[in-house]
Order: sequence, then C-alpha cells, then structure tokens
Amino acid sequence: MARRNKKLFIFFTLICLPFLIILTPDWLKINGITPCWPVIWLLPFSLQNKPRRSAFASILLGIFIDSFTISDVSYIPSLFFLSLIWSQYGSHNKKIELFFSIGLMAIFGTAFVGLSIWMQKIILYSFLRNSWFHSWSIYVLISEVIITGLAAPFFSSWLLLSYKKN
Repeated sequence: MARRNKKLFIFFTLICLPFLIILTPDWLKINGITPCWPVIWLLPFSLQNKPRRSAFASILLGIFIDSFTISDVSYIPSLFFLSLIWSQYGSHNKKIELFFSIGLMAIFGTAFVGLSIWMQKIILYSFLRNSWFHSWSIYVLISEVIITGLAAPFFSSWLLLSYKKN
C-alpha cells in the first residue's frame, strides 16, 4: 500500500509541474522569470532513487517539459546528466538534511540547464551570435538561478521529506 501511495504522490507532483510553470505567482518571479521547476522536482527525486530510475525519470521529465515548448533545443541532455550526478550523490550521502546544500545543488543544476539551453541555441541558430542575444541570455540565466536558489530549499526539501515519508 505504501509503495502505491508513493507512486501516486510522484505522479501527482509530476502532473502539477506544468501548472507551476504556467501559473507561477508573481511573488515567485524576478521580472517575469520563473524558477526552473524541472530542477526543483528532479533534485529530491534523484537524491532518493538509484541512478537508473532517476535517469529514466529525467528523460521522461525532459520529454514532458519539451512538449510545452516550440523549439529545437531540449532539456533532456542536461536533466539526464544532473539526475546521474544527484543520484550518485544521494546514494553516497544518505543524510541530506541541510537546507543550504539543497539550495546550492539547485543553483548549480539550474545554471547547468540554462547554459545547456544557451549552448544548444548558439549551435543550432548561428545567426544568434550577437551581443544582444548574449546579454539577454545572461540576464535570464542569472535571474533563473537566483529565484531557483531561493525557492528550491523550500519546495525540494518538502518533496524530499514527502518521498522519505512515503
């Protein structure tokens, strides 16, 4: 029964993810930039599960998030890499209780995802190699890293505690 409850909890948190992306309240934005919700969801899931399961979840999460965008760039490579790193960290360090460490991992994860998206756009669209695009991308990346770093300790630690309880 507990295993079924855990699967239902993971399913409902994943279903709520698009609503969080679209309907993020204004007090949780920096000039319209929302937190990186896939990183906030993937971090506690990867810390609690083995590398194979978290890698599979990251691929499904990447496909799910990519289905909402109309672009050639993808979240899948960066989320896959982060899930492997975080699941290895979680398997070696069973006690992850510090608020600060979750926020720091989310900051580095969001920076990695943002840089991955940025590099994919530079490679795919060679005409975007001007200073306006780069200044805009740096602004979005810094804003997303800051707001995710502030929001992740609350949401990710809550999800981590919920995963441990179930």
